[in-house]
Amino acid sequence: MSAVSKVGIEEAIEVRAVLARTAAMPPGAGELKITRLPSLTNRTYLVERGGGASGGAYVLRLPGKGTELYIDRESEAANARAAASVGLTPAILRADPASGVMLSRYVAGAEPLSPERLREPDHLRAAVGLLRRLHGSGLVFRGEMRLYPKLDQYLALGGTPALKDLRQAGEDLRLLIERGWGPLTPCHIDPAPHNFIAAGARHFLLDWEYAAMCQPLWDLAGLSIEGRFDRAHDSAMLALYFGEASGAWMSRLHIYRIMLRLVAAAWGAVQIAMGNGRWTAEALIDPLVAASAADLASPDLGHHLEAAA
Repeated sequence: MSAVSKVGIEEAIEVRAVLARTAAMPPGAGELKITRLPSLTNRTYLVERGGGASGGAYVLRLPGKGTELYIDRESEAANARAAASVGLTPAILRADPASGVMLSRYVAGAEPLSPERLREPDHLRAAVGLLRRLHGSGLVFRGEMRLYPKLDQYLALGGTPALKDLRQAGEDLRLLIERGWGPLTPCHIDPAPHNFIAAGARHFLLDWEYAAMCQPLWDLAGLSIEGRFDRAHDSAMLALYFGEASGAWMSRLHIYRIMLRLVAAAWGAVQIAMGNGRWTAEALIDPLVAASAADLASPDLGHHLEAAA
């Protein structure tokens, strides 16, 4: 996995203490090697143990500051295990809802996708395939994700005047979005490129913190936003998912993406307020706000509303 970094002595002691306190590691002998993995809000480590047959490689996740305010760790553990049961994510070996600590099996040779790699035809096909498998799996996830209540939850924890103004402007889309276009299905909710890993021809989907029953369009719109798709990529994604990219689904995607960008921007405002990462509003919030403001003000919005109904 790319972009690993060494940990200092104090950090290594902390990780070992967490492993001992939560009994997260499977029993065995051998010295532990701890390496920091890239992560946005949480702290994630590759933990390797020598010792021949008793060795192994694992991914340890420690929760980010303040995440207990908006993430249900019991639901996360149940949903991640369900996803692992159908091969969508590596095996979950330990999940402690009280502490937010999670240990999963490490996939040797796996690399997270970037937006650029996600847009490559083979990786796009694999990513959309994982989402289709999830949505059609018949799994029943704990919890439901609703766009407007989640947006309001984030705005209560942190927001900007521009975000709050657009939230009010987006109320006009609420009836259409909440009416939806089909039943709720198990959804990932955070299909950012780095949550897809590729190990040769195999692909997996990581990080089930936000997973819940939801409209599948959340995952498709999220993939479009995080993958920085243009119209051609959106069309290719919908064709892979539905078999064709109809005008109705292109417009539904467009409308859903307007409000989902605001959810992502409000989430970013919460991370800045909580001190998770080194982001700035200019990098994390402003581009999403500007894109949604432009779409809400566009004369084309009426056409999309009519086509999406």
